[in-house]
Amino acid sequence: MRCLMRFSQKSATGTRLSTCGRTGVARRTADRRCAGLTSARGSGTARHFNAMTTLQRTAPRPVIRQRGFTLIELLTVIAIIGVLAGMILPAIAISKTKARVAMTRADMKTIVGAVNAYQATYSRLPAFQRSRDSITDTCPDFTYGTVARAGISVTPTLLNGRGQPLVPIGNTGNSGGWQNNNSELVAILRDMEQFADGTTTVNAGHRLNPQKQNFLDGFQDRNYQRPPGPGRPALPAPRGVGPDGVLRDPWANPYIVTLDLNFDGRCRDALYRLQSVSQENGDMGFFGLRRGPPVGAGDTTPNRFEVRANVIVWSLGPDGLADANTKATLGVNKDNILSWQ
Repeated sequence: MRCLMRFSQKSATGTRLSTCGRTGVARRTADRRCAGLTSARGSGTARHFNAMTTLQRTAPRPVIRQRGFTLIELLTVIAIIGVLAGMILPAIAISKTKARVAMTRADMKTIVGAVNAYQATYSRLPAFQRSRDSITDTCPDFTYGTVARAGISVTPTLLNGRGQPLVPIGNTGNSGGWQNNNSELVAILRDMEQFADGTTTVNAGHRLNPQKQNFLDGFQDRNYQRPPGPGRPALPAPRGVGPDGVLRDPWANPYIVTLDLNFDGRCRDALYRLQSVSQENGDMGFFGLRRGPPVGAGDTTPNRFEVRANVIVWSLGPDGLADANTKATLGVNKDNILSWQ
């Protein structure tokens, strides 16, 4: 109020009166700030005081408090995310499986093409002499199965990508019970004298591939997922040729390959020859298989289901399993991937 009174009092000559006097520049400045006035230098004029403007300038701004999520809201969001994940993750898994199946079919075509190219070059199939000598009337063809190493037993078997032994798949009824996995084929078709793990192959001295051609150049060399260590086996890597020379599918299981070693134009696989697996109705089997005629006097078994081809390839599929007592279209055999299907 004191400031307002000073502002309103004037002399007759129009000169502004000041009860505070003119004691200095600092005091005049303080008076003007007190009155909320801003005067132009030397003009002698003054603006009217606006009390609302002064109050607005000096009034504190209200503090806006941000509201957080409640527990119920957070739980609702988490539940929605869980539902969406439950819908999306299975679809992603199915897509990955389909992609691996497609890669497997492409790999099998490459293997079949490599065998045919070798046969066209050398007029024989890529097999070691011991494998050729093992065929009989009851086992006229040779299957490269799941055995860990060449020998006279189907066990021990190779391990899958999780370090578990695979189901035994090998030749039955052949001479001496001779077995091997597909590393024999790989050594011959790729003209390898030694595998990456230092093992000497059946192709030492290039005796089974004297022209030194690589018929199987569509696959990469793969190291172990986990190298062998004290008390633990090595874990194989998927899709490629491992240090042991075994050619594996996208699930790290070995490709099963059967060659028509009696040259009758039909392949009799170690598993799919079985009536318990392939018979659909009488002599007709699933996926184009058919019970063939006996190949000799000793071929009296009903397990003669065959595919008209000189080489067939199949994979254990996503589950890595097969069962000799289950139909080809059921159970663990249902997801097996076949080159002739």
